[in-house]
Amino acid sequence: MIGTGRHAVDNIYPNLRGAGLELIATCARTKSHAKRAAENWGARYYFTDASRMLSSTELDGVVICVPVREYAELVRACLAARLPVFCEKPGASSASEAREIAKSATEVSVPIVVGYMKRFAPAYRRTLQVLKSDLFGPVTMASFTFVIGPGFGGDLRRYLIDNPVHMLDLARFLLGGITDLRAEFRESDECGHALVATAHSLSDAVCSFNFSTTGSWRHRNEVVEIYGRGTAIAVDNVATSIYRPSEPPAQVWHPNFTVPEPQNSTAVLMGFVPELVHFREVAMEGKVNQSDMTSAAVTLELAEQLCAFAGVL
Repeated sequence: MIGTGRHAVDNIYPNLRGAGLELIATCARTKSHAKRAAENWGARYYFTDASRMLSSTELDGVVICVPVREYAELVRACLAARLPVFCEKPGASSASEAREIAKSATEVSVPIVVGYMKRFAPAYRRTLQVLKSDLFGPVTMASFTFVIGPGFGGDLRRYLIDNPVHMLDLARFLLGGITDLRAEFRESDECGHALVATAHSLSDAVCSFNFSTTGSWRHRNEVVEIYGRGTAIAVDNVATSIYRPSEPPAQVWHPNFTVPEPQNSTAVLMGFVPELVHFREVAMEGKVNQSDMTSAAVTLELAEQLCAFAGVL
């Protein structure tokens, strides 16, 4: 594993074993950070040089969780070593860079799984199953909301690529693709970012996106609602799925937090464990990659389109 930042320590290292992965080596810019991660999570080796780690240890794959600007060099090093890669989203610093990396991965036949974990969250997986069923019918309208509180820091581009990009990727995952993206944007020092966008799905459903830092960190931050013809399904704050067929009653699925089993844990519900399981299956069993770098490039391109509407390069 390369990276020892907050996201890596909070959400990746703790879930490696639960996903069936054995941590062999850690790598960070500073020796103390790499050593601490190795000691905390049971790795035998630690490094401050990724190339040395790749050349001196026997690995089946590499997990990378670093700042956006650092992905390209590290992913390319793993491809040169013919090692499958899991890298946190967005996987590259731009859509063009992601496409170049995807091309390189195809040329050497090495898979890259990009960590859009919401694709693997159980509630969204259930939503996809419902949408594909004959009972739901064609999608007519969909809305995707991701609202957090103030204090995120950074400019609009960083915010869009680090947070709401998940909703853009989910829209592609659930609806098959997004076109005709348009947006309105407002920003102030007191309130932060607020952006509303519209689009069409490939099946010509109308879509809306609501992104902002003007909400609260203490209340629900994301809601997805999708309508068919007389049918609807919603995912409320990642964990709860509500399917409304044309005739009542509604069908509600939510985790049973009283029972301390993996399927009720936050790491599973948010998709962190399932995405790492998927990486293991892609790398070791040859399963079809459901979140590759080619797809990540398309999602990044949508985020860049929103930046352009807001006048942010």
